[in-house]
Amino acid sequence: MSGDGILSKIARQPAVVRLWSDHALHLFAADTPGIGAPADLDVRVNDMNHVRRFEQTVSWQTREDFIAAAERRLAEGKTLLFTVAAADGPLLGYGLAHPNAEETTYTHVGQHVLWPERTATLYGGYVHPMARGHGLHTALQRARIRHLIADLGMRWTVSGVVSTNLAALASARKAGLRPVALLHTRRRLGTARMTAERIDPAFGARFVDAA
Repeated sequence: MSGDGILSKIARQPAVVRLWSDHALHLFAADTPGIGAPADLDVRVNDMNHVRRFEQTVSWQTREDFIAAAERRLAEGKTLLFTVAAADGPLLGYGLAHPNAEETTYTHVGQHVLWPERTATLYGGYVHPMARGHGLHTALQRARIRHLIADLGMRWTVSGVVSTNLAALASARKAGLRPVALLHTRRRLGTARMTAERIDPAFGARFVDAA
């Protein structure tokens, strides 16, 4: 392992993060429905027939666990699961949304945000390895935005993206989301300074942990 690799590994250790680290998270939001997903994509909402087509592609998520988690979320009635699948093929991608969210804690920066009325949060995007590189993640974001605003009457749809995830930052912009705030947390020897820069004055979230 190179010297840079060793230092990066050390910097990610929880004890080091608590003592000395800088983390930033971008909040993106949309307040118009946008164009939605392409008409030829079979995007569905809370469809267990799609969910059951899930194929395990990573060691930490089995098919059984994914299906059980989806069933639990749908039974709770707070989360929407958007899915896309090929005809008679596997689940190609999914993304989650929480309409009428009241609050979210972003663990990356350790900050708690209170949302304005009629806000939906986007999270949990995944694309099957065989479908990556074709804009499917962006299409699923567009589908969620359009459904949440045009069909469910949400005022805002919000997505949090860590500053180091360049692909996710680009995808958010392509999906029609725009920057509305930047959360930053600096930890030094056990003390933390949390700040929030409001980029869009119309975005009425409350950043309760920010100095």
